[in-house]
Amino acid sequence: MKLPLHWLLHTDAGLLVRVLIGTAIFFMLAGIYLYRNGPAARRWREYSVLIAAVLAALAYGTINDQVTVTISPEYFLYGKELYKIVGDNPTMETLRWEAAKVGFKATWSAGLIFGVALLLANNPYRHWVQLRNRELMLWIPVIVAMAAILGAVGGWLGYRGGLAKFDSDFQDLLAADIYRPYRFMATWGVHLGGYVGGLIGTAIAVIGVIRRRISLQKPEHIG
Repeated sequence: MKLPLHWLLHTDAGLLVRVLIGTAIFFMLAGIYLYRNGPAARRWREYSVLIAAVLAALAYGTINDQVTVTISPEYFLYGKELYKIVGDNPTMETLRWEAAKVGFKATWSAGLIFGVALLLANNPYRHWVQLRNRELMLWIPVIVAMAAILGAVGGWLGYRGGLAKFDSDFQDLLAADIYRPYRFMATWGVHLGGYVGGLIGTAIAVIGVIRRRISLQKPEHIG
């Protein structure tokens, strides 16, 4: 019952890898721009877009996991294997705290990824006008909203049993009627839908940024 890339998203070793990747992205973007522009480089302001994207993802992940841990504590205890940390009968406050940590670990890098995607979509290119950073940030709520919408759809499908066929363990839970299986699958569906929604939302945002830039071309450069 582990999501794809579980190791990368939910383990301490995977967290270290994501931190290193995130740091490398920062230095890569800064290095490329410094090389191209020398002392005139001012792109550090674009880091505000990355910071805003990461903060939005962290907020979403924290709220999402607080909602889903209420729906299915068993999902976090046994699906995320938090019982190894808090035991089988933790207080709800303890479990909520551990769930929040899971959310932080899983979502900050997602925020970095869609922030980088927005910046890449706004890179200098021919005669396309670059958008202001605050205009890029307007797409961040769109990405978060798409993650929330598909997360809700995934949760509904999970609760209705529509996701049982995707994992044989779900069928075992249903047969044994343990861990409140429909709530368990609903929580799994919320998380899976959130990841899918984040990807779709990022694609929509990137396309939107590019279309906006094309529409702002000066007439003499069109065609």
